[in-house]
Amino acid sequence: MHPLVQKYLDQQLPEPMANALVSGSLPVPPLDLLTALAYAFFRETPLASKAMETVQSMPESLLANTIIGPVEPPDILGLILVNRQEPDLLEAALLHENLTAEWMERVIPHLPGSVLEICLNNQVMWMERPGILDLLEFHPAAEYQIKRRVNEFRFDVLRLIPEEVVQERLAIIDDVEAGRLDKAWTELPIPAEHPELEEGQEDEPVLRERLSKPILDEDGNEISLSLTQRVMRLRTNQKIMLALKGGKEERVLLIRESNRLIQVNVIRNGRITEGEVAYIAQMRTVNAEVLRIISQNRDWMKKYAITKNIVQNPRTPLPIAMNLLKRIHEFDLKLMATDRNLAELLRREAKRTVEGKVH
Repeated sequence: MHPLVQKYLDQQLPEPMANALVSGSLPVPPLDLLTALAYAFFRETPLASKAMETVQSMPESLLANTIIGPVEPPDILGLILVNRQEPDLLEAALLHENLTAEWMERVIPHLPGSVLEICLNNQVMWMERPGILDLLEFHPAAEYQIKRRVNEFRFDVLRLIPEEVVQERLAIIDDVEAGRLDKAWTELPIPAEHPELEEGQEDEPVLRERLSKPILDEDGNEISLSLTQRVMRLRTNQKIMLALKGGKEERVLLIRESNRLIQVNVIRNGRITEGEVAYIAQMRTVNAEVLRIISQNRDWMKKYAITKNIVQNPRTPLPIAMNLLKRIHEFDLKLMATDRNLAELLRREAKRTVEGKVH
């Protein structure tokens, strides 16, 4: 180890010299420099951002030549895998004999989709740390073929999940690939092996009753029966994830669930539209926490329809409804003043406001 790098690792190098070292300005061997950069970056030192800039600016050929032989510590390989994107360089690092399963698991979220198959093909690594398969399946850039093989390996090699669960997940992947299901379905967590009735989960008679009537969205469009049945078979943890990431049809179904966490994740879904929010704001079965979240969103509350629905909804916490009453038009105030579904205090305030405007 170069003396300057060793002093840096021992935290004995003066700050100006340390800054120069991590900036790549000192004449030290590339492997030793990468050791210093890995230390600065992964220990989140004050020079972490500088270390990232330095490794990103180093020529690909230099890095590739540096890791041809033994690399100790493997943090150096992790540094390259986290901060570079060149496929050939990443392949060399992922196939390096000194890369550990722990480091592979750590870097997968940072990898581009082009090299995920290399990780998947390293059976020794993911047998040691099965969490690698989870990271590969849920990687944003993972192709459906990757997801399919992950589930097959879970069943065929690791025996982690029952065959019926594997077949269900493979069927989901087929439907997503064919455009019949939203992409978010492929990101659902694995269900519990021995399911039992959870909070908000319905038993068979309730399911049959709900399936006997078509479910419509806010535009009056009917949700397909097959999708409805599929959503109802999900476990609560899966519904929560689907609520947060699923498409419009999934949101329409899941906002009707009685579980508060599922409803809250629907309203926090980044793809939700203002039309859906207005529709949810008038639902009498929605949890008060959902209405509170809507009322705190300034962009949504600029829309009069949403504001009016929030105030008129009996499930809205009274302080929120009272505070928003001043935004309601006179015509709607008159209706609220006689609406027996609203709290008496809110009706009286609506009446008082109308009378105040008249006089």
